[in-house]
Amino acid sequence: MRDLKAYRRVVIGRNITLTAGAVLAFTRGLSYANINPAALNQGQSLVTFDGRILGLWAAVWFTAAILCVADMINRHTRYGLSLLVGAVAAWGVGYLIAWAATGFTNPELAQAAMIWLTPAGLVLGFLIKVTALQDMLRRKQPPGGAGE
Repeated sequence: MRDLKAYRRVVIGRNITLTAGAVLAFTRGLSYANINPAALNQGQSLVTFDGRILGLWAAVWFTAAILCVADMINRHTRYGLSLLVGAVAAWGVGYLIAWAATGFTNPELAQAAMIWLTPAGLVLGFLIKVTALQDMLRRKQPPGGAGE
């Protein structure tokens, strides 16, 4: 890996992350497009307004998947991962609200919130770092992206 130029390592890392993001978003979209509202847990019910906006959430996740793929094609990271971070963070906050609404008595809701919020924070940090690296490296690359 050390033999690869810095720009190429950024591209590889970006594409791995965008692929993982696209897979996560696509599978979430499929799940919410096909789930029975009666099968929702307490946190999911809160975030989807008792299943009334499951279709909207499916569309958000599918859009994030499409944007992650488009970002790979367009050689950047901004749109797909930004929407993915927003959607994941929204689910985490939804679970936190559900936990608070139950009087902080259901540790499963707190755990679910952390399961959503932790990756949101990790991906957000990665997004900020890689975007900055890409911007720095683009300034040093000759026109046409000869470093790829």
